[in-house]
Amino acid sequence: MGKDEKNEKKEKNENNKCCLKEDLEYIALKNNVLKMAENLTFTAELDGIQDMRKIGFPISQYGVYVKSKVPFRTFKIPVDAGFSCPNKDGTLDDKGCIYCPKMGRPISVEYCNRKYSLKEQIEFQLNEHGRKGINKFYVYFYPATNTYDEPENLKELWDFALSYENVIGLSIGTRPDCLEPEKLDILETYVKQGYDIWIDLGVQTLHDKTLTLLNRKHDAIDTLNAIKNCKERGIKVCGHIILGLPGETRKEMLQTAELLSLIKIDALKIYPLVVIYNTKLEEMYWNAEYKSLDKIQYISLVTDFLEHISPQILIQRVSKDKVPKEIKISPEWDLGRLKILNEISNNLKTRKTVQGSKFNI
Repeated sequence: MGKDEKNEKKEKNENNKCCLKEDLEYIALKNNVLKMAENLTFTAELDGIQDMRKIGFPISQYGVYVKSKVPFRTFKIPVDAGFSCPNKDGTLDDKGCIYCPKMGRPISVEYCNRKYSLKEQIEFQLNEHGRKGINKFYVYFYPATNTYDEPENLKELWDFALSYENVIGLSIGTRPDCLEPEKLDILETYVKQGYDIWIDLGVQTLHDKTLTLLNRKHDAIDTLNAIKNCKERGIKVCGHIILGLPGETRKEMLQTAELLSLIKIDALKIYPLVVIYNTKLEEMYWNAEYKSLDKIQYISLVTDFLEHISPQILIQRVSKDKVPKEIKISPEWDLGRLKILNEISNNLKTRKTVQGSKFNI
């Protein structure tokens, strides 16, 4: 056996050992999640999902499901309450995640802007959408980490948002490591008052090696515990997932799908990874350390992901709103979420599958 063959064999053995170690770690994590989720339940009722399938929806779309359950139109009002992030202000790090621009993410809604007061943001959008016949609203605390403050300050903001008669709930975007029990206890009091309370949780992935690469500064167990702690209090969770993360395989993405199903997460927003100027990811892109998924790859991956998750997980979106050309580097294809949703739905129909077809505990 030549030197090159020996080196190749050695490298193959090392790769096999690494894969075996990762598989064993995943099995241990899966068993842990099964124990965590013993007393948890899905929000969506299975009969409602089956009704959607009967009328031709292969995906458990959140909007379609809600319309079948409530007699009124609802809308999420995005607001910027001026929060920062512990991964940017120096508490955990000052660099942020590799895909986050230093100046923060641009928001396409004009009145979701911290230059306006919270009162101005809410009332302008209540009036704007009220004229369109929408009469029930959620206030969506969106940019940055919206639980990154003292509990009493958060309560003041939440109380104010819920003081409007036609606001029926909150949706709060945050990180898994910023959901301390004291904050969740406050949110639980709103649940007990009849409000619909959601946490929009930055999950991204449930693989620690990827979370480290992303510079997230938390691990998968932090995420799973956050989901469990919310659901035990009646607080619903919508996880944000990114497909096409650096170094992640299809197998690993589908493992994330399985774990989210086992923990009985209520809803998901699925996104492609977008390379934006002034980010660490931009450096990786120009150095050929990262390549974006093309449109066909992304649609195929989302289809696979949906086939492997529980049909009772409601899907709020499968792509992003359009990112302005002046800040987006890659991918070059159109991110328009309704167009992508239709293409993924058609792909499921072509395969003769639906969300959950390949899901089993």
